[in-house]
Amino acid sequence: MLLTKVKKTIQKHSMLNPGDRVIVAVSGGPDSVCLLSALHALSAELDITLHIAHLDHMFRGEESADEALFVRDLAKKLGIPATIEQFDVPAFCRERGLSPQEGARSVRYGFLQQVAHDNEADRIATGHTADDQAETFLMRLIRGAGVSGLSAIPPVRDTIIRPLIDCTRDEVLEQLRTAGQEFKTDPSNLKPIYTRNRIRLEVLPVLKTFNPRIVETLAMEAALLRDEDEAVEAYLDSIANSMSQQNNDSISIKRDAFDTLPPAFRRRLLRKIVDRIDADPSMLSLARIDDALSFMATAQTGRTLSLPHGLTITREYNLFIVTAQASPAGFSHTLAVPGTTIIPELGVAVQTAIAARRTSATEDTNYFWQAEFDYDKIGPRLEFRSRRTGDWFQPAGMGGKSKKLQDYFVDEKVPRRKRDTVPLLCSGEDILWVGGLRTDERFLPSRDTRNILVVNIRKEE
Repeated sequence: MLLTKVKKTIQKHSMLNPGDRVIVAVSGGPDSVCLLSALHALSAELDITLHIAHLDHMFRGEESADEALFVRDLAKKLGIPATIEQFDVPAFCRERGLSPQEGARSVRYGFLQQVAHDNEADRIATGHTADDQAETFLMRLIRGAGVSGLSAIPPVRDTIIRPLIDCTRDEVLEQLRTAGQEFKTDPSNLKPIYTRNRIRLEVLPVLKTFNPRIVETLAMEAALLRDEDEAVEAYLDSIANSMSQQNNDSISIKRDAFDTLPPAFRRRLLRKIVDRIDADPSMLSLARIDDALSFMATAQTGRTLSLPHGLTITREYNLFIVTAQASPAGFSHTLAVPGTTIIPELGVAVQTAIAARRTSATEDTNYFWQAEFDYDKIGPRLEFRSRRTGDWFQPAGMGGKSKKLQDYFVDEKVPRRKRDTVPLLCSGEDILWVGGLRTDERFLPSRDTRNILVVNIRKEE
C-alpha cells in the first residue's frame, strides 16, 4: 500500500518530527496531488501541520491558470491553507539568460522557501517519485557524470523532503484511481521535445522489455551510489584538514600525503579544495582536473600550472599551493557567428547560432547559461570579454534604466575578486549580456524580430 511505503520512507530518512509545519508543493499533477493526499492522511498520526504552495509559472496561459484554480479548490476541500501565486518565469528567463527549466526551478524553489519562511515551516515536501529518480539517473549517465551526479535526487536536502521517492508513478496513479482523486495533466509532459520526456516515453519502455522493474532497479542503483558517495565525502572531510591548510585565497596541500591517495580521492579532494577557496569547482571540466593531477604528479619545485578562473597550482618543495585570484590581464575574444569559440581563461566554450524563431524549450543542461537576442539590432562583430572601466548597460526588467556595471555588481553582491572573471557578451561598446546574471533589455527579441541570435555558454570539454 502506498501510504505504508510513504510512512516507511519518512521514518527511514527521518524526514519529519512531531509538531513540524510542512509546506507541500502542489502543481496539480498526479505526483503532487498524491503527495498531498498521503501527507493529509498521515498528518494526525505524524502530528504535522500542512500548508499548500502553488506557483503558476505563466508558461501555458489558461491551462496553468486552470491548474491554480484546481489546487485552490482542492485546498478548500481538504481544509488546508494555501498560498497560490503567479510569476512571469518566461520574462525572468529572458532577463537572466536562463533555460526555461533552470529559470523555473530557480523561481519555484525561491517561492517555496519564501512560503516556508512566511509560515515558519520546518520542511518543504515535493512530489518526486522513483520514476523521477530513474529518469534523472539515465539523463546524467547519458551526458556523463561521476558518482555524485549519478546519486541523482536525494530523499532529503536541507529542509526539502521527498516522501514519494520510493514510490513508482504506477503506484501513484493506482492510489489516485482507487481513491477517486482527480488531478491535472500537463500536456507538455507528453511531448518528446524534452530530454526527460524522451527518456520517459522512448527509453524506459525499451529497457522494461529487458527488466520489467527497471524503474525500481535504477532508483536502487542511485541510492547505493548516494550511500557510497556520502561515505567517500565523509572520509575526505576527515583527512582534508590533516593534509591541507588555508591562508586567505590559497590552500597548501602536503604533497606526500596527497600522493598516497587513490586517483579518485585525489580528484575529489582537489575539487573540495577549489570549493574552499571560494572558486567554482563545477566550472572545471574533468579534463582540466586530470591535467592538474598530472601536473601535481610530475612537477618540479617552483613550477606553476594555470587553470581557468584565475586558479593556479604551484609546487613548493613538499607542498602544493592552490591559489584563486582574478585574471590580472583580462580577456577578449571575437566570437564566431555561427560557430564555437573557446575562452581558455574561463574554461568555457561559447556557441552561437542564428534562428528564424525562438528556440524550443529543452532540458539540455550541458550549458551553464543560454540567452537569445535580436540579431538585427547587433553590430557585425561580437566580443566575449572581461569588464572595463566605464562599462554600463540597461538591465532587462528595469524599464530601460541604465546602470554602471560596477554598481550592478555591488547590488548583486558579486565578490570583488570574481568581477574580472564575469563574462560579458558585447557588440562594440554595448553590453548585451552579463553572463549568468542579466541581459540588456535593448537587444532582446520582440514580436517583430526576424533573426534571433542564440548564445549558450558551456563547460569546455
